[in-house]
Amino acid sequence: MPPWTYTTGYDLRGEIALLWGVLRAATKYEGLLLFTGRGRFKPEVLAVFLLSFLPRRWRPTIVFCGEAWEPNSEWRAVIDRIIVRFVDRAISCYALLSEDETRLFPLIWGIDPAKVCFVPYMYSLTKEEMQGYVEPGAYVFAGGNSFRDYEPLVEAARMMPEQHFVFATRKLKGHPNLPRNVQAGQVPTDEYVRLLRGARVVVVPLRMGTYRASGQQTYLNAMALKKPVIVSDALGVRSYVRHGENGLVVCATPESYVEALRWTLDPRNASDVDRMIESAYQDIVQRFNPEHHARTLISIMQTLFEGSTLGRQMSCSSGEVRHDPHGYSPTPE
Repeated sequence: MPPWTYTTGYDLRGEIALLWGVLRAATKYEGLLLFTGRGRFKPEVLAVFLLSFLPRRWRPTIVFCGEAWEPNSEWRAVIDRIIVRFVDRAISCYALLSEDETRLFPLIWGIDPAKVCFVPYMYSLTKEEMQGYVEPGAYVFAGGNSFRDYEPLVEAARMMPEQHFVFATRKLKGHPNLPRNVQAGQVPTDEYVRLLRGARVVVVPLRMGTYRASGQQTYLNAMALKKPVIVSDALGVRSYVRHGENGLVVCATPESYVEALRWTLDPRNASDVDRMIESAYQDIVQRFNPEHHARTLISIMQTLFEGSTLGRQMSCSSGEVRHDPHGYSPTPE
């Protein structure tokens, strides 16, 4: 996995360095584990596009891990399909982050379904961020920019003037009519985590009707911090959130957010909310953690190196690994 230091905003030099790093790694290693979504211009995808013109015997085994690609429109869609057609020649497996994506991805891009499987994602909090007492705050928290739709949640906040809301996002910058009980703005990563730790409830207002999953990092981190989560019923969510068991899944209308928030905040439902939180935390311990994610990817690589056909029959989400989540320090995306 060629290293790449994340920077805020657009970094052409960094993306060129990552592109070159993948090409160099392809000459030194038998296998590469790459990511589908890093960078504005997806340098790892472009590197594999270039590698696809080499004879098969000169190419390493390549596994792409991450979210599926959201289709573009008009002329960009034509270019995307040409690139993917060539990239697919060099890819042995696509390890996607939701079961919904494993069904849609081959249909959208014309890829062999046998090359696609589901690998559960993980929380990304560091050891330090996980440690210490996490006190329940007095506000409802929502954050993130990618594939978010805040407007229904803003309207829900307007319908709950007694409740304070904090939105850590740039998507509401310049909003002409935010309610007085809403605080909104982009924040640094450390502040984002601090706000997440201090929230009473975490809402992830995902955009509906997309072709790729998103938001897993936010709601899995919230589960790891034992926060009740409310997530809109977008693509991929139900691979992680079971409605009424480890979180609440809503239809993304203002009324559905209000109903879920009032139920979660009602002291009469405290025992049910606590049960839901504990169930979510057990999911984190058993499946949605760095060790399970890494072991599953390693298992895929081993299967490919052994010359076996990966196939849809391979259960990429099986083999639960139990561990103490405080013992690992993954680097946040």
